[in-house]
Amino acid sequence: MKEKVLLKKKNIIQLIGFIFFMLLISSIFSKVTYLFRNVGCERNHMISMGNEKLDMIYIGGSAAFVYWEPLKAWHDCGFTSYSYATSTIQAENIEAYIKEARKTQNPDLFVIGVRAFQYYSDDPNEGGLRNGTDGMDLTSLARYELLNDYFTNRNMPEDSDILSYYFDIAKYHTNTENLSSSEAWGYINNKGKSPYKGWEWFDLYGYLDTPLNFETEERAELPENAVKILKKLLDYCKKEKLKVLFVVCPYYITMEEEAKYNTIGDIIKSYGFDFLNANHYYDEMKIDFSTDFYNKNHVNLFGAEKYTQFLEEYLTMKYQLPDHRDDSNYDSWNDDYQRFYEEHLIHEDIVTKLRLDVEAGKNIEVQMRSTENLAEWYALANDPRYKLLITKANSIGLTSDMTFKKILHSWELNEVDSNQMRVIQDSQIAYSNASENSLVFDGTAGVWNDISYRLSVENKTNTISVDGQEVISGQDGINVVVFDNNYRYVADAVFIKLSDGQIQLVRE
Repeated sequence: MKEKVLLKKKNIIQLIGFIFFMLLISSIFSKVTYLFRNVGCERNHMISMGNEKLDMIYIGGSAAFVYWEPLKAWHDCGFTSYSYATSTIQAENIEAYIKEARKTQNPDLFVIGVRAFQYYSDDPNEGGLRNGTDGMDLTSLARYELLNDYFTNRNMPEDSDILSYYFDIAKYHTNTENLSSSEAWGYINNKGKSPYKGWEWFDLYGYLDTPLNFETEERAELPENAVKILKKLLDYCKKEKLKVLFVVCPYYITMEEEAKYNTIGDIIKSYGFDFLNANHYYDEMKIDFSTDFYNKNHVNLFGAEKYTQFLEEYLTMKYQLPDHRDDSNYDSWNDDYQRFYEEHLIHEDIVTKLRLDVEAGKNIEVQMRSTENLAEWYALANDPRYKLLITKANSIGLTSDMTFKKILHSWELNEVDSNQMRVIQDSQIAYSNASENSLVFDGTAGVWNDISYRLSVENKTNTISVDGQEVISGQDGINVVVFDNNYRYVADAVFIKLSDGQIQLVRE
């Protein structure tokens, strides 16, 4: 009997030892995984929300953390918030983010950006998925549910390394530089601190025209899986009795996208949740597309300030969020706001200078269009703001004009050869057909490479088209289109011809 008791005790001790050993191995494995993961703002957003009481959590993609300024909302209205967001967020991620947030938070309101449903595709987007999952704890049930849902919905290639999504050390074990990175070591427990509550500074500017004629009552069809994922999210929010506002932030929206949002909004409202498309409130926000954006999909800090002002007032009025500004327990938010305000002034100055530099291109354009002096024109056109589209279909004859010869040399052209095409950017040849027999070239231009162009020397005729429209065409001389990358339009179009032994700069 005594031997049986001793044996039982021994087995218990061995079991406890085994459990302790496995817990130790699991802890070491987790910490090694966290050390080798990528560092950056995406991961920081996921691990830095902390335990301080939040009144509102904004979930979305980059259209959350460059749009919503939590510390401005604190200063103006006194409620606490956090942008729990990662770039290119996938539709399946949203429910997982809510579940992750609710582990430590019970906010009065969730605000959810719905762009992920508008651009949903059954094709996988590894970066968009990993931006979130690679920031979650290895023990997170929401993480594994998210991965399971994602791989069910998406058309994953046969050679996809599915296991590396669940155990991402398989992907990141080569990040040996993290061993000497203090930032990486700081994340070894997968915890961090976001000084601006999930907000990020982007010192960027891009000119845009205001989108017109996008509003429609049409309803566009959504992919089947997009509807399924949205309804699953809504079912979860309804079951958990969550208060949620679904939003579309302002951007360069199209009528096709508006029609999709109409469908999304109908589904959301049918579940009893609120839906706000801020693209219907440009005047109320006083948003200016020529100054307040850095590309078609994102505001700069000026646009963010206006969007935050609009949304914070909407939230305060509609949801009666609390004001904690007189509560000493929230004094740290005042300190954080002061730092945010001081940095805001610095970044405002940077973005303003960027905008003014772009606007200076207008003055250059006026000078360029008004001159007929080739040397002056070349000096103005040879600016990083512009992309030069050049065709030369025929010989133009010999000349002793040294300015012209210098220009030809810089473009790697000569007077005699035919069927030559060039693209010049930043004084460098971005494209040349010198080593090929191509008579047509298609490319993209603009600061976001969103404008198509075509060069052609077919049938011994120079033709240059931009955005599907023929800009210049003719048989003689060299045709040059000066495309303004920032404003994304044709700044000038000229023929450089030889007439009576003299080089002439001619416009149609």
